[in-house]
Amino acid sequence: MTETGQFPGTPSLAFVGAGPRTTGILERIAANFDSLWPGGPLRIDVVDPFPPGGGRIWRPDQPVWMLMNSRARDVTMFTDESVACAGPVTPGPTLFAWAARHGAAAAEQEAVAAVETATGQRPAAPSLAAEARSLAPDSFPSRRLAGAYLAWCFRRAREALPADVEVHDHRAAAVRLSDEPDGRQRISLSDGGSLLADVVVLAQGNLDGSMDTAQRGHAAFAARYGGAHLPPGCTADVDLTAFPPGADVLVSGLGLAFVDLMSLMSEGRGGRFTRDGGGTMRYQPSGAEPVLWVGSRRGVPYLPKTGVRLRGEDPGPARFATVEAFKAALSRDADEGPASGTSAPGTAPGLWALTAKEIGWGYYRELFTGHPERTGTSWAAFARVYAELDWDSPELHSLIHGSVRAADRLALDTLRAPLSGRSFPAGRELDAWMRRHVGATVDRATLPAHSAWAGAARSLFEAGNQLAEVLVSDGDGLTPGAERALGRISEFNSFFSSGPPPFRLEQLLALSRAGLVRFLGAGLRVRADASAGTFTATSDSLSTERRGTCFVEARLAAPDVLHGGDRLLRTMIAEGRATARRSPGARNASRLVAGEGDYRVTEASGRPHPRRYALGAFATGGSLGSFSVPGTNSPFFRQNDALGRRLIRQLHAAARS
Repeated sequence: MTETGQFPGTPSLAFVGAGPRTTGILERIAANFDSLWPGGPLRIDVVDPFPPGGGRIWRPDQPVWMLMNSRARDVTMFTDESVACAGPVTPGPTLFAWAARHGAAAAEQEAVAAVETATGQRPAAPSLAAEARSLAPDSFPSRRLAGAYLAWCFRRAREALPADVEVHDHRAAAVRLSDEPDGRQRISLSDGGSLLADVVVLAQGNLDGSMDTAQRGHAAFAARYGGAHLPPGCTADVDLTAFPPGADVLVSGLGLAFVDLMSLMSEGRGGRFTRDGGGTMRYQPSGAEPVLWVGSRRGVPYLPKTGVRLRGEDPGPARFATVEAFKAALSRDADEGPASGTSAPGTAPGLWALTAKEIGWGYYRELFTGHPERTGTSWAAFARVYAELDWDSPELHSLIHGSVRAADRLALDTLRAPLSGRSFPAGRELDAWMRRHVGATVDRATLPAHSAWAGAARSLFEAGNQLAEVLVSDGDGLTPGAERALGRISEFNSFFSSGPPPFRLEQLLALSRAGLVRFLGAGLRVRADASAGTFTATSDSLSTERRGTCFVEARLAAPDVLHGGDRLLRTMIAEGRATARRSPGARNASRLVAGEGDYRVTEASGRPHPRRYALGAFATGGSLGSFSVPGTNSPFFRQNDALGRRLIRQLHAAARS
């Protein structure tokens, strides 16, 4: 067995996972190193089958039409003056600034090197140079260009460390983690080797989930009747050849996984999107496309990313949906979720009302200050009364109705569930309604007259950061009802703020006009019908049903450390080296238990392990995202800085022992 990391007196740190989280922590270690490390060697090992920097999700061998869900100007891996952390601020370029400053050659070099590192073969140069040259601040970069940026960030952090700090990459998977008699951690690798480390950080990022009983039944049904079934997962990673040209494919889900599926089944099958003389998106089929019949619980796609600039006053930091207000609402132990507006026993009152009031503040501030001709009073007069009233109060309702015309009022319930109470006699009527609805959402995201929606998005972003702080600090103490309420707010946040680029929805409209996407509406239900040998879809929006031999569940799988695809985590739990907690309200979803605020992995005994840490969506304690928007005091950076400083001190102590 090959063994590394055994250098007497040399402390060592190992990361499992080589994606943005590891890259961010490594950058913070480099930034804090000179002030906290007294000198001497250090070894850092990074374990991942995929290239360091981007890891699996941002790997460089993806099709060019697989895009980021963020604009180039909104993606950064570096701290700025807004970040309230103990370590030094070390500014660095956003993805846009990196491409502009370092040029196409850097993007090409990073991508080629990443592919070569991953495969051992020098590939034909990926065509990233042209994209890097043409990148604009508002562009949505390809995921492989993002991977090149992340690879550069990883290399910059590595090069910022002193010469006697060695960073080693291991292109393998970690399969087991155990304690040595002296307390060091042994990581067994999928290639038969192993390594030793004083401290281990688990940062695997997005995990594969597991299939529940219904999904396993769907898979068996499809195999029995010659169809195909695709369970929840990362769409870009799956084989879609089982879905033949012309097949009727039932699709559950209209979020980002569906957008990936739509792209892979159109551009990925040789089709082309073009614009006609009037600017309308059209689709030229290749003939290899299936027909996607798509619906979901809500029945409409995520709202597109807004690109409209504010014309009035910035709404500023959260005023109502603050950490303190959220905690006070949670302490009352009841729930007022976005679905109802009434309190239910054992849940948490006010959580949705606080969030909605914050959204309304950003929306109406921009409407009053950016479009005063469309309001009936001044912002100062409106804001003074608005700030004192509860979101659901009749007085606030009257204030809005007396000051804002009907077309400009913020109707969050309608926004959240626009198909509620609507039914259509046939699919063509629903298709026509959907095209009007999707077209209107694109207009709101792209036309300056709708800049109030940008104000709403800005305030929801601030509220989301406050909510993330609550989950990080108090996640283990939440009641099931509170977790469900927070989960619903997080889901609405994703629907409102994490949607696709606007042109993706224009492509959806083009595919609908071409007859290659048909809509099934809200309240979608899909069952396996053995009498017909097909999957059958029904919904609350249609009185008719649709049959097909193919069924795709187009959503990301919820992390499942108990039964999912991560062998290391499953083994740790089975051996009592870690514990897991099931996620309320989610099928086959579980997370590794890690201490809130210090991220130490909790063993079966209930003791936090002093040498193991876990951060990511798969673990409690630190589940924030992969990137951050500049100037927002992102919790992502604060987490990375706090853990990076702790690791340096702990490794220094290991060197002295």
